[in-house]
Amino acid sequence: MKLLADSGSTKTAWAFLDKQGGIKQLTEEGINPVQQDEMTILKTVSPIVAKREIDTVYFYGSGVIEENRYKIETVFKELLPDLRHLEVRNDIYAAARALCQQEPGIVGILGTGSNSCVYDGKDVVANIGGFGFILGDEGSGAVLGTKLLSDFLYKKIPTALYEDLKEEYHLNKDYIFKKVYFTPLPNRFLARFAPFIYKHRQNPYIHTLLQEHFANFFTSKVLCYEAYKAYPCHLVGSIAYYFEDAIREQANKLGIQVGNIQQTPMTGLIAYHQLK
Repeated sequence: MKLLADSGSTKTAWAFLDKQGGIKQLTEEGINPVQQDEMTILKTVSPIVAKREIDTVYFYGSGVIEENRYKIETVFKELLPDLRHLEVRNDIYAAARALCQQEPGIVGILGTGSNSCVYDGKDVVANIGGFGFILGDEGSGAVLGTKLLSDFLYKKIPTALYEDLKEEYHLNKDYIFKKVYFTPLPNRFLARFAPFIYKHRQNPYIHTLLQEHFANFFTSKVLCYEAYKAYPCHLVGSIAYYFEDAIREQANKLGIQVGNIQQTPMTGLIAYHQLK
């Protein structure tokens, strides 16, 4: 049985592919090796793989880099000592394989975090992003929430919208500081404000916020590639999916051809790995 995992900071999508073509999917807590140690990851993965005959694992995750890849590998080798194949990749590979399959293209991830790459139909040949919300992650839910809360604290938000935001999330300075600076996974907290932004997306302040937000994404993570002139830019993630109109509006202004936009890569990943 093959096990596929597409893991972000907020949630992980799992898919089990049996040899008869059967597919079972489930969604559980997110895994991020930058922010979590091996024991925390093991506790999350253990019930997922328990009592299953798994011989192949493809794990794609945000925050997976050479320096921490061993955390994921160690956990799976401990839980599944008879594995025949284990591949641990950054989530940009999941996006590229899911959206492009065997074709070249530019791929962007817009979820809690953000990333981008150029894919040649087989490998990621250029990659800009995955720096985390403090150093980068333009276009992400975490950075979108950061901008909204910054404007809230500076009282730059129109009064009626300010009061709605304050009431809906029970916001005050102390609460925001506690969540951002003194609790684990502040990026998840910051990304939680995306539904509020979506609900008020027709508000002029929010419309401007979104246009500036996605302009920053395209400028930093798409226009940097010469290939943007030749290939479409495919996007995946909850932010890409729900804010598609704002994204396409900004892309048109910048002369960027946006291709497919999907909420999650799992359907494409299943198709890709069924052929392997």
